[in-house]
Amino acid sequence: PEIMDLKKEVFLDIEKNTKPDCLICTNTSGLNIDDIAAVLKDPSRVMGTHFFSPANVMQLLENIRTSKSSTRTLATGMAMGKLINKKCIMVGNCDGFVGNRMIAPYAGEAKMVLEEGATVEQIDKAATTFGMAMGPMALGDLVGLELFWKQRQAAGDMNKQTKTYYGPYELTDWLCEKGRFGLKTPDPSIKANGRGVFIHQGRDKYVDPEVVAKMEEIRKAKGITARKVSDEEICERMFFSMINEGFKILEEGYVARSSDIDIVYIYGYGFPPSKGGPMFYAENYVGFQKILERLKVYDAQAKERFTKNKAYLPIDYFEPSKLLEACAAKEGMQVFPGQTVIDVVLKDFRKSSPGPGPFSKL
Repeated sequence: PEIMDLKKEVFLDIEKNTKPDCLICTNTSGLNIDDIAAVLKDPSRVMGTHFFSPANVMQLLENIRTSKSSTRTLATGMAMGKLINKKCIMVGNCDGFVGNRMIAPYAGEAKMVLEEGATVEQIDKAATTFGMAMGPMALGDLVGLELFWKQRQAAGDMNKQTKTYYGPYELTDWLCEKGRFGLKTPDPSIKANGRGVFIHQGRDKYVDPEVVAKMEEIRKAKGITARKVSDEEICERMFFSMINEGFKILEEGYVARSSDIDIVYIYGYGFPPSKGGPMFYAENYVGFQKILERLKVYDAQAKERFTKNKAYLPIDYFEPSKLLEACAAKEGMQVFPGQTVIDVVLKDFRKSSPGPGPFSKL
């Protein structure tokens, strides 16, 4: 469980029972690893090793560099990942690292377009038609809807938002209160081997009719009139917000290069390899200027929504990244084979505006 005090207690116990040169790593995806490492006599032996579920199948390993991790620790962690045939990426210790931080706005917008009138089936089909291995609603049921619900409960603030989770929360909170977390919570009364947004029966699943009814109730409570939402809008809001967050992570220096983000998403999140990863897709399929233009539109809509309707929480993931703006200004520039416009612009960007992350000085 993602409980800071428990993690610290476990780390202290490990420290007492291991040699000083033994690495102590954590698979946490939601806690600050520097805070965990701070309780040890030697925090340089600590790094994050974020495996992806199911770990025996998923090829990605996000290795997290903390502020105190030694070069020996980091090199050993990367070598360990290669030894067990993982695709290893080194990232900085920011909220959600790379993968979970970028998936948060994607998931948030999936919930938002649902409230605005899209159906669960339409949202997931739009994502899989784009090429994703599964849609965001199915992904929520697979991972477990209770994860961030429990984190917000532990924080004592059910409206809390971080870089790893965003509202709206009403539907998923209602499901969690009923003990319906997804695939991990069977319901024998309806012969379901899992129940969340979907009712899962064997290999088949269908949207729970109670979810549809509850969504109508939520819309009414918030004063929302359902409208038709196009597949194009669904994809733009989910994927452009994800891409924008990727630019912000690069801008802040929490990952070395754009291709590292693409590796994370192809091997850890089922992004279609034919599109090259979210950053490659942004540069070679859509174009920076179009993404920037659409982000501004959706940002204005989001600000109007949470300003006028107090039932909605504020969000900032549509606010364009400064690095994206810089790339849009250089769109069409010629680069050498093997280079990307993003990384060429990023190199100059980091000289003039270095971020807080460990890769900002590269």
